[in-house]
Amino acid sequence: MSDDLKSLTERQLRTRRGRLAATVERLELTLPGSLVQQGRRCSSSGCRCRRGELHGPYPYLALYLGGRSRTLYVPAASEPAVAEHVGVTHANDAALEEIARINVELLRRRALG
Repeated sequence: MSDDLKSLTERQLRTRRGRLAATVERLELTLPGSLVQQGRRCSSSGCRCRRGELHGPYPYLALYLGGRSRTLYVPAASEPAVAEHVGVTHANDAALEEIARINVELLRRRALG
């Protein structure tokens, strides 16, 4: 548990939790994962990529969903939107994690409500 939360009063914790909850937004944009750039090999036997000179890099969404790790190709035209969605998701996740820490501290104090 963060020592900074232990030093706050219950009222301060509830106020902080409320402010954090207000920052969680645009849930419809939730897209878990990370936008990564990857090179690829093609199926041509004589291609330069067989010597290690990969094609790309191309944008992919790397994610863990349904118990599986996956990478999904992101068309160049969709890359800005995917980056925005991933950024919103990361920001919301950070706020929700801090809210959870506050709730744990309130529970520890028997003041969760």
